[in-house]
Formats: sequence, structure tokens, C-alpha cells
Amino acid sequence: MIKILVTGGRGQVGAALCQRAEKMGFAVVWYDIDDLDLADLDQINKIVMEHRPKYVINCASYSVVDLAESNPEDAYRINCDGAANLATACSNFGVTLMHLSTDYVFDGEGKLPINEMMPVNPINIFGHSKLAGEEQIRKHCEQHIILRVGWIFSSRGNNYVLRSLRQMREEKEVKAVDDQIGCPTDAYDVARVLLAMVQQIDCGIEVWGTYHYSGAEAVTWKGFAEAILAAVKQQPDIVAEKIVAVASDDWPTRAPRPTNTVMDCYKILATFGIRQRPWRAGLVKVINSLTELD
Repeated sequence: MIKILVTGGRGQVGAALCQRAEKMGFAVVWYDIDDLDLADLDQINKIVMEHRPKYVINCASYSVVDLAESNPEDAYRINCDGAANLATACSNFGVTLMHLSTDYVFDGEGKLPINEMMPVNPINIFGHSKLAGEEQIRKHCEQHIILRVGWIFSSRGNNYVLRSLRQMREEKEVKAVDDQIGCPTDAYDVARVLLAMVQQIDCGIEVWGTYHYSGAEAVTWKGFAEAILAAVKQQPDIVAEKIVAVASDDWPTRAPRPTNTVMDCYKILATFGIRQRPWRAGLVKVINSLTELD
């Protein structure tokens, strides 16, 4: 039985990961940010030594992009210092570290899908802190996988689907940015990918490094909102009738956003045989699960 230790276990990906891993027969130990101080190396060393996992999967992240602009110390504490400490502890005990990063390490100025070899250039504090975490992992832990993902959604937490649904229950016209493009990604799909990678690495495949994964099909935030509305249109509490396009300049946010973060996912396909799944299928499942909860 493969034993994994998950950090950020109450988050979108962390919760999905723990749930899927237990169903697949993994031995799972998890901690959330409230349970584990990622800035405390001694505490992390103690936990890794106590549980002796074969893999640590770090899903913990300071991911509220706008808040990070005004709280850079908190963002770096979790996204950089936490990653450094986990990498150090994993190296100390010969444990493989798998770490979630973000498409926001790129500036989004290019037109082509972004592969792993393209230069990074974050334009906000969140992106800078996540990039700093990546660098610490490469420095301190040879046996690592960094998986960059973007536009995560699920039935929990703070994500675009849930925020859009709240608006659609209150407003007939819902505004959405139409000049930023990316690939929505279902948190449960990310969990599937991480565990598939673990299983292959456990068979002796040593392919450490950085990989990209996202849901299939690039879309703007407006296009994503339109898909959400189409999925919930028949629900009696939905009052929204249409999605109105808004330019980024007319939708001021505390943190700037990259324009194009569509990622090239060929490397993960070529190395692990992992194909992208359509995010629209994941969206329908999330909407259905929310309906069941209601």
C-alpha cells in the first residue's frame, strides 16, 4: 500500500485528492494550513518522520490573488517558505515531493500555448510567490514533481464557478472578462493526474521536473461563464439571462492578471501518457453535485 501525506487537505485539490486516494486504496494522511505551520521546519520534519510517507503531495497554497497583493508576507510564507521546508524535509527522509504550482508564473504576453521550457515572468505577488516556491523545491529536493495548473474549480472553496453561480442567482446580466484566456481545470481531474503520476513513479519511473496540466479547451472568462449559465439555466433560482463581455481595463482588480495562460500539456502526455480531459464534463459533474447538496 502506497502511503501519501497531503498538505492543504481541506482545499479544492487537496480534498479531492484525499477522497480519490482513499477510494483507490492509498494510505492517506492529511493536514491543512490550520493543522500544520508550513513555515516551521521542525514541525514538518517531525510529521514526516512520524508518518514516513513515500510521497508528500503539497496542495497548500495562498491562492487568493488579489489578497496576496496586500499580504505579500503571508503569500510568501506559505507559497515559498512552506515549499522550501517541505522540500528540505522530503530530502532529509528520502521522500518524493509533488507540488502544485500555477499558470500565473507566466506573464501571458505570448500567443502560443506555454510549454515548460518557456521563460517565466509573473506579474503579480501570487505568481512571484509561487515561482519562488518552485525555485526552492528545485534547490532542496532532487526527487520532485512540480505540476502547474490553472483556473481550478470544484464544488468547494473560492473559485470562479461558485462566484458566478452566486451572481447568476442575483443578477439578470452577469459581467465577465472577455480578453483573458486560459483553460479551466476540475480539481478532481488534478487529483486523478497526481495519483496517476504517483503510481507510475512507484513503478520505478524517475522523471523528476516540471509539468503542465489543464482541462482541454481554451476559453475566456466570459466563455467559461456562458458554459456555467448553460449548465444551470433551468434551475428555478437562476435569474441570469445573459453574460456581458467586459474588458480587463474596465474590470479593475488589485492584482494584474496575465492575458493568455493556455498551457501546452504535451510533456505530461509524452512522459506519463496522461491526456487532458474536457473541463466541460467536469463542470457538469460539479453543477450536479451542488444541486444534490441543495
